Amino acid sequence: MAKIRGLHRMTPQKALIYAVLLLWAFTTLFPFVWVINNSFKDSSLVVSDSFTPAFRKIYSYDQHGRIIRERVLKDEYGRDMYREYLYNEDGTVKLEKDVNKPALDQSSAFAGLMGYNASLQQDEKTANLPAYDTSSGYVYDETSDPVMRSPTIRNYVTAFTNNNVNILRGYRNSLIISGTVMVLVMLLSTMMAFGLTRWTFRGREIIKSLVVAALMFPAFSTIVPVYRMITRVGLFDTLSSVIIVQTAGNLAFACTVMMGFVTALPCELEEAAFIEGCGAQDIFWRIVLPMCRPALATVAIFTFIWSYNDLFVQMVLLRSKALMPVCAILREISSQYGTDYGFMAAAVAIVVIPVMILYLFLQKNIIKGLTAGAVKG
Repeated sequence: MAKIRGLHRMTPQKALIYAVLLLWAFTTLFPFVWVINNSFKDSSLVVSDSFTPAFRKIYSYDQHGRIIRERVLKDEYGRDMYREYLYNEDGTVKLEKDVNKPALDQSSAFAGLMGYNASLQQDEKTANLPAYDTSSGYVYDETSDPVMRSPTIRNYVTAFTNNNVNILRGYRNSLIISGTVMVLVMLLSTMMAFGLTRWTFRGREIIKSLVVAALMFPAFSTIVPVYRMITRVGLFDTLSSVIIVQTAGNLAFACTVMMGFVTALPCELEEAAFIEGCGAQDIFWRIVLPMCRPALATVAIFTFIWSYNDLFVQMVLLRSKALMPVCAILREISSQYGTDYGFMAAAVAIVVIPVMILYLFLQKNIIKGLTAGAVKG
């Protein structure tokens, strides 16, 4: 029992490791929590006070300190009504700050055209008079709900209903691109790993070295020749161009992971299948590929996330708004709506949350796939 208790004793080394991990977790999660928090705030609150909790009720007030209400009242003619608004002599709307100036003659012909009914004998100080313009667009109607600046889901509603930003179409394009790239990389990398680990031929080690060396070349260094080749074959501004380039860019990492896993697989199963009359294709599809599921899960997750977040290739090879993936749409939001920070925070949350959910559910497969094949026997 004493030994078991001793295992849980905190040492200075463990305390330091835990402190570093907690700090790392905080710096990683804090930006995401900050974005989610501000996505439920009005844009003005994000600018003025972005660190307060969003789920604290904050209302919109006018210049006189009154809560602005959501509903706009209509008069009997279907026109908007605003409390304590009068008219000037020329028929223009008189604002509350000009209330001491002369009002429109109620018996004049213009008052009749404006729909004023003198027989109603309404008190001008409390009546809802018809008006055609206002600075806020809201009426102080005590029977309707107040306009809340926090918390609010208006930013998310705007993200899905804005005519200039089609989030759902961006999701469709992202799923088409990332899903296709993921499947192609899984299949091609497993084939490459199977061939490079099971067949002995001249130049095999050179090819392995080139595959590993390809990991050192970023996409920025090859984009010019890639752009020229895509343009010459007529694939510019198509989803196929992004799929081809991203597939080629992810193959080096995927093949490196798959080679380490396939090397650790027992050759006896393949030899037994060969004796039973199976060819190379049958061995690959029926034996090798099913046994590579842990490594394939790792390759699939990393490939999908990298393709989903690859804004550089998407912006170089795509021009049409109808083909823009969701990350490219986020860039458009940043350029067109740079001052609407609440809307931007909601859009960032919409883009990031699906990937976070995918990673949380499949993180065990990622670890299993990366460690599989590291130890033999």
